Amino acid sequence: MKWAIDISLSMVACWVMVSRSASKLGERVLFHVLNGSATEIRSLALPGHTFKVVALDGNPVPTAAEVPVLWLGTAERVSAVVEMDHPGVWVMGDLADDDRGHGMGIVVEYAGHKGKPVWSPPKPFHWDYLRFAKGGATALSPDETFEMTFAKDNAAEEGFNRWTINGAAYPMTQGVVPASFHLKQGRRYRIRMRNASDDIHPIHLHRHSFELTKLAGKPTVGVMKDVVMLGGYQEAEVDFVADNPGLTLFHCHQQLHMDFGFMTLFDYV
Repeated sequence: MKWAIDISLSMVACWVMVSRSASKLGERVLFHVLNGSATEIRSLALPGHTFKVVALDGNPVPTAAEVPVLWLGTAERVSAVVEMDHPGVWVMGDLADDDRGHGMGIVVEYAGHKGKPVWSPPKPFHWDYLRFAKGGATALSPDETFEMTFAKDNAAEEGFNRWTINGAAYPMTQGVVPASFHLKQGRRYRIRMRNASDDIHPIHLHRHSFELTKLAGKPTVGVMKDVVMLGGYQEAEVDFVADNPGLTLFHCHQQLHMDFGFMTLFDYV
């Protein structure tokens, strides 16, 4: 691996010219991509190339897999290797034409090639965490399971949607409120999540990594993350070990959802 490039995706326009020495035919480039937006799900494609995903949220994946497009919920991170085998001057950017036209992209230029950067859309592709999972394995049994249902009260708070976890919205106007879920150090916990809304939620657990154990009814094992996109009316299960004592925040990373109740606290007892 000769080059590693960090990319932060946000609503700010960014154009980065990769130097000639970084884009020679046959080189392998490692991209670290962060979705730094507070509200947007972002996509990323490089025409004529594929991404070999090697890590999610800083955790190596059991199965490194090639994909034509990266999809990242708010605060998600992806590390992926690209084989530089398609010479030219390309736009690496978001699939949305309007967003890409307003700066959501970078320029990748091969040595010895000049001209206007080219964009061409990839074929339709469905992003699925399960393609990076460990095959033929079964998740460990948890010591305890927490049931969580995420719901939306339309226009219930100053015209904004109020978000609840098991019917309770986190009171943003108060100080720190008592934790709703209680942990014992060293135990393995499963969070069984049900999304009762049509929104996609990037769900984030602070201070711990979790293992995806079921997604949309499909069991899985081995993919470690700390943010997971939960689709509309979808269900998922994640497991984590209580190995970092203290108050721990659990929330949707979509800022407007978090600001209007989509949070809760874990504590250690």
